[in-house]
Amino acid sequence: MSDLLVTSDNPYVEDAFGWARKRALDWVQTAAAPGNLPSYWAGYPSRPMFYSRDVCHQAIGAHLLGLDAENFAMFRHFARSATAARKWYPLWAFQFDGRPAALDYHGDDHFVREIPAVFDLTYRSLGQYDWTGDRHWIDDPDLSAYYLRSVSDFVAAHDTDGDGIPEAPATGDIFDGAASYNEHPERPLTVAADGLALHCAALDALARHHGDSYRTTARSIRERFLTTWWDEESGSFARGRVKDRTLDFGWGLETSWLVPMLGLSGTGERNERFLDYIEEQLELSPPPNIEAFTYLPEVFFRHRRDESAWRWLRHIIDSRDDYPEISFTVVQHLVAGLLGLEPDAASASLTIDSHLPAEISWLKADHVRVGDWDLAITQEGRHTTEIAVLSGPGPLTVTVGPAGTSTSTRTLEPGQTARVSPHTKDPS
Repeated sequence: MSDLLVTSDNPYVEDAFGWARKRALDWVQTAAAPGNLPSYWAGYPSRPMFYSRDVCHQAIGAHLLGLDAENFAMFRHFARSATAARKWYPLWAFQFDGRPAALDYHGDDHFVREIPAVFDLTYRSLGQYDWTGDRHWIDDPDLSAYYLRSVSDFVAAHDTDGDGIPEAPATGDIFDGAASYNEHPERPLTVAADGLALHCAALDALARHHGDSYRTTARSIRERFLTTWWDEESGSFARGRVKDRTLDFGWGLETSWLVPMLGLSGTGERNERFLDYIEEQLELSPPPNIEAFTYLPEVFFRHRRDESAWRWLRHIIDSRDDYPEISFTVVQHLVAGLLGLEPDAASASLTIDSHLPAEISWLKADHVRVGDWDLAITQEGRHTTEIAVLSGPGPLTVTVGPAGTSTSTRTLEPGQTARVSPHTKDPS
């Protein structure tokens, strides 16, 4: 367990972090019963299980709270469950002792499966390597085999038309397989935008370790999406493709907003119009389930719509909902989100890019773990960042400021502190 602590001039932030930290740690199940895997609750509070989508989205918050052993054990358990008999789909959920969740698994040909989860597990696992620098995330034979199969054998087993994209049967039954995290039972999809976004994200993550051929494949998928999935009249990208191969331009909730969250919609005018569309639809037709909102801060932080990100972060904080994803992602958003942390522990580097909204003048996170470094990071608006390397195995290179602008880089030894003021405009 970590000593992570958040303080701020805004007492609302401190109260939210205190609640989220305690509630998330309450969900840890590692020692709750004999025989449990290192694990935490990741799914409905009424279901004592961990689900793949939930684990993927709770993992950064879990890391910040010191739950690296739990993350590793659960991701590896999903990886091991993807077998040839299951056509390389991982199982959807497990009980804490590692048994398949009977609610979602009736046999190797009849279990809940969703295409985005296949790629999400690869993308988020490799993201944990960025946070921890732990070679087990790269070298473990079960995980490393899973990563490669997720973008090869799995795709080949479910690509019915030879375009390099896996398809779902679009029966409306999640036991047959769904194309999207938002299952669209009223109009099931064969290919969904969130599946494409996570497919590209997994390929890009793999390219860093296995070569540019994966990045080339991602680029091809992205270019096809940008070229053929855009509707000028509505200012939106399609949420997916249906059985007759036509595109569905309806509001897709997660299916829609994971596209900009993961960068599939690129940058520029179309992306900005699509973000406008998402913001408008959120007002008109918000999701019915609180956990869906937990992605929204990531969507808007990525595209520097920080006040929108803060608005939806406040929404999930104010819910105080007992769904575990709420508390874990609140920890993530308050630390990694507001501070704009992009770690690369294996390369001994960290990027910080403030996303503080006008309501927060300063925020400090103590005991942020990046690899074996223990850091204290204080952000004052968007104008000054203070980084203290409390301890670590050697020098850490820290870059402050948004990519593509005037950034400032410092290399700090353990015990050193730096105050950095890149030339960025403070909105407060």
